[in-house]
Amino acid sequence: METHQDMQAFYLVGSPFLNRPWSGDGFGPLDFTLLDRHHGAIEDWRNLITEIHRRNMYVVFDNTMATMGDLIAFDGYVNATTPFSWQEYDYLWKTETRYHDFQPGNDRNASCQYPRIWGQDGFPLTHDILDQMHGCKDSEFDQVMPFCG
Repeated sequence: METHQDMQAFYLVGSPFLNRPWSGDGFGPLDFTLLDRHHGAIEDWRNLITEIHRRNMYVVFDNTMATMGDLIAFDGYVNATTPFSWQEYDYLWKTETRYHDFQPGNDRNASCQYPRIWGQDGFPLTHDILDQMHGCKDSEFDQVMPFCG
């Protein structure tokens, strides 16, 4: 049996996917289906990960999905801080460039149910907060990932 000291891993931060040209740190991916050729081809990644696994090591990807390329904004808050609202804001495209692997939407889904959410105190949210959570955006991109029915 392996002990904790026996396990080794590569921890990869940022994104190897296609990024905005000025986002060389990997924190502005535009397309999660295209590798940035500066990081090799898909076969290079397959060979690398196969070899790492062959050596009984792990690969951990820290893909920061929350820092994708700056292509969309909340309506009325382009390049500005958006106050939090359980009702969510409509989105709009900031440029002609689009994400290729998902499409945001502004339609509402009244039947979705939010997952259990805990507050900063470590306890489940109370009804005074839960009662504000009615429906969500029927979209592949929203503030919270609720369970939609």
